[in-house]
Amino acid sequence: MANFGLFGFFNNYSRPGPGVSKDEPQKPPYIRYFQLMGRKYSKLIQLNLLFLVPFLIVVFLMGVIFFLSPFHYQLYIPIQSNVLRLDVWALYVVPIPLILLSPFVAGLTYVTRNFAREEHAFVFSDFKDAIKNNWKPFLLNGIFLYFAYMVLSFSMFYYYNQSVTNWIFILPFSLCLLLMVVLLFCQYYIPIMIVTFDLSLRKIYRNALIFSVAGLWRNFLLTAIFVFMLFLFYQALASVLGLTILVFFLALFCFSFVSYTTSFIVYPLIEKLLIKPYYEQQEQAKSVNAESEKKEEETDEDLHKGEMDEDDAPEYVYINGRLIKRSELNDDQLFEDKHY
Repeated sequence: MANFGLFGFFNNYSRPGPGVSKDEPQKPPYIRYFQLMGRKYSKLIQLNLLFLVPFLIVVFLMGVIFFLSPFHYQLYIPIQSNVLRLDVWALYVVPIPLILLSPFVAGLTYVTRNFAREEHAFVFSDFKDAIKNNWKPFLLNGIFLYFAYMVLSFSMFYYYNQSVTNWIFILPFSLCLLLMVVLLFCQYYIPIMIVTFDLSLRKIYRNALIFSVAGLWRNFLLTAIFVFMLFLFYQALASVLGLTILVFFLALFCFSFVSYTTSFIVYPLIEKLLIKPYYEQQEQAKSVNAESEKKEEETDEDLHKGEMDEDDAPEYVYINGRLIKRSELNDDQLFEDKHY
């Protein structure tokens, strides 16, 4: 009898599946993407529900902070004859709890990375262990992202409004926009590298900068997908039905979908440029070491063999019809003995 469970929580995992033949040719990535998603849909829902708990707590904290102050602090910046007004409280104080969500991204990323590698993952235990093992670098990355957002967003507000009256401010505005795009591209790779490699955060940032250029088409593809998602979300707010669908999507699939899509698209590049070269270097090093050890063993055997030949040589030798004690032979006689 088939065993059905709610979102796969009570499925019978002891029952063997049909498996995949090792000789079966690999299908194109876009087909494997949907096939994997179809096979893992129940686990993706479980994963999304796990991540939803800290997400709702963070949203609650942001709401409390937003309404904590009846009068939000406003920053007024004079720009020529106009004044730029920024709600500093809403823009830069309310988002602070999002930093606390960063460690939970570790669990989300670890599980979806395993799915992208077509490896098994125990959703709850792997989610929990990944947070436990990687919370510190993810938290530091979250703090860095918060300060980067604060500096870049304020700068872009300022330079854009200044450019209305002075075109020269387009240059620093464009630079800030470029930095924001590069930072976004880097974030596609940083979480996966943290859960995959035992590297310092500085080296991970350096590699992420390289991937932001090396994986340019992947970065644009991901950005296009997520911008389209935001567009659909915005359109869904216009109707009750759309809002209902949006709520269910956020609750059941949104976060795991974003993480799975990111992992599936960027992990092959990480594997190609970091993981495979590492194993190739290891194999080359093993081959060199094996050859060196073989030569050393042959040398030791030759030396040992020479010693054994001398030790095992008979005490008397037969030369010119006479038995002569080996120790009494001169060099010429020894040469004759060796060629006898």
